[in-house]
Amino acid sequence: MPARLVKAEQLQRKARLINIIGFTLVLAAAVAMAIGLVWSRIADMWVLHTLEVQQTAQTLLISTRDAESALRSFLLSSDPDDLKPLHSSLEAARSELDKLRSLTADNSFQQARVKKLDDLLRAKVEQLSKGVVSAKEGQRDAALAAINSREDRELLSGIREQVEAIFATERDLLAQRQSRAALLRYVLGGLIGFALLAALVLSAILAGSTREALRGLITRTAELEAESKLRHEAEETLRQTQKMVAVGQLSGGIAHDFNNLLTIIIGNLDTIRRQIEKAPQAALDFAAKLTKPVQSAIKGADSAAQLTQRLLAFSRRQALEPRRVDLNRLVTDMLEILRRSLGEDVNIETVLAAGLWPTFADPHQVEGVLLNLALNAKGAMPRGGHLTIETANAYLDDAYTAQFGDVEHGQYVLLCVTDTGSGIPPVILDKVFEPFFTTKPRGEGSGLGLAMVHGFVKQSGGHIRIYSEEGHGTTVKVYLPRAEHSEKVVVAPVGKLTHPAPAPSAKTGETILVVEDNDGVREYAKEVLENLGFKVLEAAEVEEALRLLADPRRIDLLFTDVVLPGAINGSVLAIHARDKRPGLPVLYTTGYTRNAIVHQGRLDPDVHLLNKPYTQQDLARKVRALLDAFSPKSPRKPGRKSAKKSLKA
Repeated sequence: MPARLVKAEQLQRKARLINIIGFTLVLAAAVAMAIGLVWSRIADMWVLHTLEVQQTAQTLLISTRDAESALRSFLLSSDPDDLKPLHSSLEAARSELDKLRSLTADNSFQQARVKKLDDLLRAKVEQLSKGVVSAKEGQRDAALAAINSREDRELLSGIREQVEAIFATERDLLAQRQSRAALLRYVLGGLIGFALLAALVLSAILAGSTREALRGLITRTAELEAESKLRHEAEETLRQTQKMVAVGQLSGGIAHDFNNLLTIIIGNLDTIRRQIEKAPQAALDFAAKLTKPVQSAIKGADSAAQLTQRLLAFSRRQALEPRRVDLNRLVTDMLEILRRSLGEDVNIETVLAAGLWPTFADPHQVEGVLLNLALNAKGAMPRGGHLTIETANAYLDDAYTAQFGDVEHGQYVLLCVTDTGSGIPPVILDKVFEPFFTTKPRGEGSGLGLAMVHGFVKQSGGHIRIYSEEGHGTTVKVYLPRAEHSEKVVVAPVGKLTHPAPAPSAKTGETILVVEDNDGVREYAKEVLENLGFKVLEAAEVEEALRLLADPRRIDLLFTDVVLPGAINGSVLAIHARDKRPGLPVLYTTGYTRNAIVHQGRLDPDVHLLNKPYTQQDLARKVRALLDAFSPKSPRKPGRKSAKKSLKA
């Protein structure tokens, strides 16, 4: 055989061998690629599995805490509705425990922890059940002692430790799995690289595909980590918001009860003071001895009334009177008061924006916010310093508002207060809006100043943020909504002390119907009105008030509490009253505003409200002003249609 043919045959065999090797390498690269994709998918699944286990354990812990919080709320309020969250939270905790047991079925160590969690949860459920039974049997102190006992703390601590152990184990498992996946990727990458070198173009294509797959895996891992971080931040914000709402509801209820008590106390002290002023000459010495104690008692009761108003402000239950306000004018008008309040050692500077939008808020409350922030700044600058008050137009976009969940994007008017004081430590910065939290020495602060500011801003549809650096100072930014509708821009006048004028008295025959479920408050209101010359009809319940309204006797004004026992509140009672007596003026009173006459913190149109506690002067002026504004030509009595409806009812 010719040498050329032999050589050609050898080259052919070599080419066949090269082709076989090349295709084998391509196949190996393809197999390696397939294995890599499968393992990448498995790694993603394990990441999701770890996150699901951690989220389930966290939800179990939160549900257990929610159950105990529900029992505490029930012990404080004795309201059976407060037990509903307890049962739902316990059911949720059991459900999450079963889910956790299923998710960790492949891990004996985690199963052992789940078993311990099961035992601890059963003990906690038994303890809470005993607390409910004790509370229902009237043994409130025993129930409180049980949930505040060392055993209770140990149970919660044990549950938390087991959850944290599950977290740690899952993190370790995730790290191991990711390490193995990374090692496998490196090995497969080497094989693919070797195959690519042998298969040239095909190997280059495969290498590109592999790199794209790796980039996708890395991107997906980063996205999962970012998503996990955002979820954690959102859950933390939600928990903080829920805590503030719960405390706010409790504070509002307490303030309502205290306002009733303070109405009785302040009213009767005011009556004693007026009687002392009218004392005959022979009793002047005795009256003089009583004057100072009575004035001190009134001063203390007024301070308590201010405290309840702060509680209502924090709980977002105060009645606001929002108007279009020029914030620049308001700041300018308050400068003199601020300088007197802060002293000469604090230098005040204002930076007022040109073309500032008007804001829609209660101007008196805005003044209180500014004064509160300035006094807080003064406390942070005991040796004096610099206070800057700024205004500006601002826009909060979706990206910013999405971080908080309780603020809408849009246009706002910014009020910024900056001091050069000591600053706020980062560890307590998140607590400054909590009620009764204060860093001042005992007796120097109620801890409600910033809580009141936060409540008012949120009730007004605004937003507030604090930025602080220790040793350099603090900046508080208050965002109030921009006023959209056309209305005259006003500024609340700075209050001045005036001497009380005599209380206006009744005109001949004027009759007032007083509807109040609290006996002490009703008796006080009746006594004050009768002393002013009014005829008074009184009712403790809605049914009794409706009977009096159906009676043909004269009634010139309805004075009713907003919160009344039963299904009908003061607002609904007023509707029935005007059906029976068209044009009848209605004056509401309350110590805790609900949605009956106040919506989103604002009084409904044509609603007249007298907040508790009130004095004789307050009640007399409000009643007289309302009667004079309506000034009927004839006494208000039921019409024929109304009388027939009343008889049918």
